[in-house]
Amino acid sequence: MTPHETATREERDTIGMLAVPAEAVFGIQTQRAVQLYPLAGRGRFSDYPALLTAMLHVKAAAAQVNVETGALDPAMGEALRAAAQDLLATPRPEAFPVHAVHGGGGISFNMNLNEVLANLANRAGFGAAYGSYAPIHPNDHANLNHSTADCLSTACHIAARHAFAGLAAEVEGLAADLDRLGAEWAPLRKLARTCLQDAVDIGFAEYLGGVSATLRFHLDRATRDADALREVSMGGTIIGRAEDCDPAFFARILPVLNDHLAAAGLPADLVRTNNLFAASQAHDRLLALGATLDQLARMLIRFAKDLRLMASGPHGGLSELRLPAMQPGSSAIPGKVNPTLPEFMVQCGMIAVGHGAAMAMTQDHGEMDYNPWEAVVIVSLLDMIAVLDSGIATLRRNCVQGMRPDIARNQDNATSLLPSLIRLKQLKGYSYSAQVAKDAAGDLDLVRRKLAEAEGR
Repeated sequence: MTPHETATREERDTIGMLAVPAEAVFGIQTQRAVQLYPLAGRGRFSDYPALLTAMLHVKAAAAQVNVETGALDPAMGEALRAAAQDLLATPRPEAFPVHAVHGGGGISFNMNLNEVLANLANRAGFGAAYGSYAPIHPNDHANLNHSTADCLSTACHIAARHAFAGLAAEVEGLAADLDRLGAEWAPLRKLARTCLQDAVDIGFAEYLGGVSATLRFHLDRATRDADALREVSMGGTIIGRAEDCDPAFFARILPVLNDHLAAAGLPADLVRTNNLFAASQAHDRLLALGATLDQLARMLIRFAKDLRLMASGPHGGLSELRLPAMQPGSSAIPGKVNPTLPEFMVQCGMIAVGHGAAMAMTQDHGEMDYNPWEAVVIVSLLDMIAVLDSGIATLRRNCVQGMRPDIARNQDNATSLLPSLIRLKQLKGYSYSAQVAKDAAGDLDLVRRKLAEAEGR
């Protein structure tokens, strides 16, 4: 072996022999997945810690239940549980190199974890070498009484709920920021527009309050979708058939898993879905959350573009808002500052919508008894949540919280031609104000004089 070569060990599976790095804590099926499916810009299993953590909780709970029911030797079960707990306490990203996209079913996620748990448990509990898979085997013991289908699906629900909680806090924070600004700017009027044309005057509190109400509408819907993820398919191991796991395991796994989640400070209210076959055929609850977040992303794009419009200028645009100057806006124009923070939110929203589209396609392509695209669903959903969380957090802290209205510009706009004609109409009727508009032919001073007369000023 040359100095640049890596020492390897030989492992065998049903396909044949393959060399695995000698000190790799994973095994042959993980190595095959890494070699077969190039990363190509996608994350690895270790890049999705919420999913990995959720699967570790499932595996630890499964090991405990298998010991309790007599299906697994206590020493072996304790070694598996301890290995899972060690990984929860001390992450080892190098142990989970499987690419996020690796063929259907998410099997490589599950087998990567089974191999790591078996190897760690064998070494720590029994002094056995990596790759020996004795006495603990990845399939026979780490995967006992469950399968990729129910383990991964259950973990996906746990991970999505956990990730969404952080995003929900940012959405509520943005809504609260807008409510605070609305109250602070309450006396100030602004010019509203329809079809990008001048319309009537409204309060800044009304505009910002409308945005915050829409944010909370989407947040409420998404929260209900996330709450629905408490229904899991654990125990429906193969296309939803409960008879493929021990009845005692089926009865005990969710109470024990909830105990593990509670100890970790995670929501511990999981219940079994009322139809395991439906859970195998489609991933509708995850897709429902993705669809709601898609609508949230589109709404955030619209709001961010509104900020760009209201801050446009500073001399040739609307110039109603002054956004914080955070970075130079041009490599060629001195003094130019662009609305890069709203633009970042637009970009994040666009990327989130793309993830949502990938998720939605999995519903179109799952056939008959099993939808094998859950890996695409969960990594897309977690990426969607992450990019929205990043966009909102940055927009809040670096833009919204520091933006200010241009008072003089807004006061002038709020008493401009069309708002003045609207107030005149309220006092003298449509026909009278329409005639004044025609006679004025755009002369704002004339309209203001007529309005003052109508008001008795």
